[in-house]
Amino acid sequence: MSGDALEQNFRQQLATQSSVSHWIIALSGGLDSMVLLELASRCLPAEQLTVLHVNHQLQAEADEWQVFCARQVERRGLRFIAESVSLKEGSVETAARHARYAVFERQLSPGAGVLLAHHGDDQAETLLFRLFRGAGVRGMAAMPRQRLLGRGIVFRPLLGVSRLQLAGWARKEGLSWVEDPSNADTQYDRNFLRQQVIPLLTKRWPGLSQRLQVTANHLADAEALLEELAQADLESCVADQTLMTAPLLQLSDRRQTNLLRYWCRQSGIQLTAMQLSSLRNLIAAGDDRQPELLSGRYIIRRYRGRLFVDPVVFFQAWEGFLSDALDTTVKHSAGRLMLEADGEADVLPWLKDVEIRNRQEGDKCHPLGRPAKSLKQLFQEAGVPPWQRDQWPVCVRGGSIVAVPGICLCESWCEGENKPPFWLDWQPAALFAGSDSGTL
Repeated sequence: MSGDALEQNFRQQLATQSSVSHWIIALSGGLDSMVLLELASRCLPAEQLTVLHVNHQLQAEADEWQVFCARQVERRGLRFIAESVSLKEGSVETAARHARYAVFERQLSPGAGVLLAHHGDDQAETLLFRLFRGAGVRGMAAMPRQRLLGRGIVFRPLLGVSRLQLAGWARKEGLSWVEDPSNADTQYDRNFLRQQVIPLLTKRWPGLSQRLQVTANHLADAEALLEELAQADLESCVADQTLMTAPLLQLSDRRQTNLLRYWCRQSGIQLTAMQLSSLRNLIAAGDDRQPELLSGRYIIRRYRGRLFVDPVVFFQAWEGFLSDALDTTVKHSAGRLMLEADGEADVLPWLKDVEIRNRQEGDKCHPLGRPAKSLKQLFQEAGVPPWQRDQWPVCVRGGSIVAVPGICLCESWCEGENKPPFWLDWQPAALFAGSDSGTL
């Protein structure tokens, strides 16, 4: 690919992202990212660019590379940001990637995107890396050209270009870059593939990287079709943002698996094969049981033939007065309580001495227009899962329950036909909760 063709291709790639108003260039200082920086500085106005360097502090030269990047950005008249990160224990490659993407996500705002310098050889390397780890179709599709990240997107405009082409263009344009000595260390899996495996395979099958890129594209198409199928199946299996097990079990085993993976992924859960097997067992458990599956920060539970995904929360006792929620949001480990006045009505007399507490043994109330009931009965009728009940807010005055937010308003809080002139909402922290956002 000639220099003009490379720049033209880059412009064409950016033209597909017209909704992005500001780009963040991820700059390591290496060859690939320096080509990306040069192309972006030529093709985009300076006011639409910010250059971000993540200092992983892994090499003795790390601070020197940061200085190099700052000078290169200054020469081009662009805004420069540098952030240092400390890696958690575990695989250095994985920890560095997680730390880097966490920085990207923090920097992204709506309408912004991160430009990454991954190229065609990186794509081929990623496919092989995931193949040897036993990845499925989604993993084998390798790196997408574009994906969502936080409030913005990640975009890889150089995926169709080889590293050899980038190197040739960089030398022709007189670019400078830094060399990370760790790239030659074959104790790292990707370096082993890059330095030893791929060159050996290429000797036997010339054009290997290009062929693997084509394979990755085919697999990406297959993954897109699986997602479309999962979305169609989800429409017949979802209710109140929970997954109903009865229609789920009417699907073939493969479609069940596909849908469960997709549904969990929407909640930020990546199921392993073992977790998927445990989830199938959870679905098949007897009706008298309340099984659950813990996965990272989330718990998957089944209740009344539905699957719920909840974030792991710790018990927090309710305390204080309902007036604290006036025109604001009371945050709680189990959710959010919101009170919004209706127009110009004076709500303070209604809120006087109304406290918020957790439910207690033997709690009963008299819902407006209905017979008196225990809280347990009200929760059951409303379909509130058992694990949400202990932290559900209960509004009381003078020892009597006046409201159960999201479920009922009580006779004791009304004056004849007059009802409180405000909205009272309770939104459980559960990501998928059938009783979410009830309103008084």
